[in-house]
Amino acid sequence: MILLGEAIEYVKIPRKIFEPISDMVKVGLYKDEQEALKQLVHDQAEQKIDYYGKKVAEMEKKYGMDFSAFEKRIQSRVEEENFEEWDDFIIWESYVTALRYWEKFL
Repeated sequence: MILLGEAIEYVKIPRKIFEPISDMVKVGLYKDEQEALKQLVHDQAEQKIDYYGKKVAEMEKKYGMDFSAFEKRIQSRVEEENFEEWDDFIIWESYVTALRYWEKFL
């Protein structure tokens, strides 16, 4: 089921898509399909958190501050814009957003 605003759309997923998960259960890697899916999502979340955490750390090192301090610096700027910093702000914000998103799965 996919929620789009107030509309609900159902998506039919062919059983064939779940065969690799069922195979992992059959060989004993997981207790059941639900446990397999939960663990696979958890593993994916850990990888994404590691990736985005490193990206955030790179930006913190580059500017010597965390994102919230950098955001305040960008927003308080009244003189001419620094386009490199503005571009980095947009990228950094996307890293922070992605990091927070994936942290919900742990």
